[in-house]
This record gives sequence, structure tokens and C-alpha cells, in this order.
Amino acid sequence: MTRNCRRLYHLLLTGLLVSACARAPEPLAVATALPTPRPLPAFVLAGADGRALTAAQLTGHPTLLFFGFASCPEICPTTLTTLASAVRQLADLPPARQPQVLFVSVDPGRDTPAALKDYARHFGPQVQAASGDKENLDRLTQAVGAHYAVPRDAVPAQNYAVEHSSQVYVIDANGRFMAVFSPPHAVGPIAADLRRLLDRGDRP
Repeated sequence: MTRNCRRLYHLLLTGLLVSACARAPEPLAVATALPTPRPLPAFVLAGADGRALTAAQLTGHPTLLFFGFASCPEICPTTLTTLASAVRQLADLPPARQPQVLFVSVDPGRDTPAALKDYARHFGPQVQAASGDKENLDRLTQAVGAHYAVPRDAVPAQNYAVEHSSQVYVIDANGRFMAVFSPPHAVGPIAADLRRLLDRGDRP
């Protein structure tokens, strides 16, 4: 190999390494990203505003999806407060890149749209709420690997607990399930990882 060829070879190798480093995504601190984002199935929920909420409404912006119930004494209000605070830390991003929080109640017997509207307003405009029938809730929870269980003998007028996953599921602006946050949830790490995930979503 001549001197000029060796020089050209080293320049090409250096260029490839620099390009690879420039494209390598920054590692996540607390989130777990899916190798390939997965589209959500079709579903129809009842939004707190009284309008239907479908998978199409989860496009055009990222979404933090969390399942629970309005009577939840601790996990739900604490998580929603954390998520709303994390989203506020991303207020410098363009509107289309700012995530929204979607709280989906898995207790539709008690959590009517009116009840969810009153519940969600406690956490600020960053948090939207919805619920639906068992068929649609099952379709959505199964798509992201979430779990919930309402007691079989539950009566809306009574006080009862509902089992539900405490993970937060990240939906990208194309309506695809792309990552998950597992507890414990903290504002700073979630906000930082959301920025990293959004940067990944912008890559070709």
C-alpha cells in the first residue's frame, strides 16, 4: 500500500468513526427503549371532555401514557404530579415536541368523563384523562404490556381498590409505543430521558 493510499485509508476510517460517534444515541438513564417502536392498535376511549379519543389523537406530539384510577390514594396522584412537572421542564421545546400526559382510568364504573375532568384539573393542563369499556382498555393495555384488575364484585357506589401497573409508557409523535419508565419515578431523570428519546425519534 502506497503512502497516499494509507493516508486515504486512515482518513476514511477516521471519518467513519466520527460519523458513527455523531449518530450514536445518548444512553438513557432510567427509561427502557424498545428496539423498534410498535404501532398502537385501534381503540376508542371516552375523553374527559366528552369526546371520543382514538389512536389518531396520539399523533403529532409525544404522549406519556399512565393507567390508574381516580380513587387511587397514592401511586396515581404522585405519578401524575411527577409527570406534569417533568413535562413543564420541557417547555423550551417546540410545541410539536412537547409531550402530553394521558391518564387512562381502568375503573370506568366510577370514573365517568365528568369525574375524570375534575380529577385531571388538579395536575394542570399537561394532563388529559380518558377511560373506556373493557374491550378497548384491554386492547390498549395489552399493546404496551400493562396490567389491571377490577374486583369482579365491584359496585361503583362502594369503595374498592383496583390493581394496575405503575409504569409510564412513552408514545412517540407517530403514535408508536417507543419506551417505558419503571418506578420509582423522579422528575429530573424522566425529563432528561424524554429529551434523549425525542432526539432519537428525530434520527433517520
